[in-house]
Amino acid sequence: MARADLLKKLFSSFKNDDKELFIKTAHEIIADERKKNHSILADDLEMVLNGANEKYGNSMSIIKPTISQNADVCSKLVEIMYPDKYFDDVILPHEKVSQLEEVICEYQNWDVLMSNGVAPINKILFYGPPGCGKTLCANIIAAEIGIPLMYVRYDTLVSSYLGETASNIKKVFELAQSDSFVILFDEFDAISRSRNDLTEHGEIKRVVNTLLQQIDSFKGHSIIIAATNFEQSLDYAIWRRFDDTIRFDLPSNDEKKKLFSLRLRQFNGPSQSFGTFLESTESFSHADVENICKTIMRKCILDGKRNYSKKDIASAVEKQKQLVSLRKSQY
Repeated sequence: MARADLLKKLFSSFKNDDKELFIKTAHEIIADERKKNHSILADDLEMVLNGANEKYGNSMSIIKPTISQNADVCSKLVEIMYPDKYFDDVILPHEKVSQLEEVICEYQNWDVLMSNGVAPINKILFYGPPGCGKTLCANIIAAEIGIPLMYVRYDTLVSSYLGETASNIKKVFELAQSDSFVILFDEFDAISRSRNDLTEHGEIKRVVNTLLQQIDSFKGHSIIIAATNFEQSLDYAIWRRFDDTIRFDLPSNDEKKKLFSLRLRQFNGPSQSFGTFLESTESFSHADVENICKTIMRKCILDGKRNYSKKDIASAVEKQKQLVSLRKSQY
């Protein structure tokens, strides 16, 4: 697949309705794929591009990508997104970035691996505390590769009617076969709890069995990512269905400071002072640090200024500290 810089330029030209730059970038992507010996993909892209030119001529307008799918199923069970978050937008440990880059690299070299009888990693379980970047990293993988994110909607997937949840799971996987996606099953434990859990009714066995069968038989040119905050509740057989598992932990103090500086880079203030509050943020997640930054940014914007003070940091940290304490009391 194309390099991230080319994909960013392609999406930017689409956003700005710059037809000339869009076509030029598309040709650059095709050339880049040929350099990587992805001749089949390059030929397919060239046919699509030439076909669009023949159909619309020089007045061709840039059309948002559409996906061949059952519109009714799509709107009810999944949401198709086109993420715009990249590695530059996140602070993660080096080893975590390396793991994610490995997934991207193997997807980009899918044809090469398959031609040598080796399947790429494309079924991954993300687990760990909430607010530590699992969902965000699924978005980043989709953006870096340049394919849509298929977000599975549990509000419609899970049904109170006997057998309907299992049927909906089959529909999602059938839809996923139609194109290339990063398929995100967020809060995965909702459909993959242990079949030995005495608190669950018999329907969970049907659901988990269907899920196992669908994961095993999936042959789509996509990446399946399941994310959960409650890995201990997953059925034992689920773990063996994934090519890789990646744990997401609470950020280190150094990561918190880097994230704080990254999010407030467009504002002026004593960002280094955030380090003096680290003791108060011991159990904070990435999302908690993000919320601190958003609180500071909102205050600056509403006050009509671009500067923040150490007092603003202290106030935002204290506010988030109260929310974290309240959250803990609910568990």
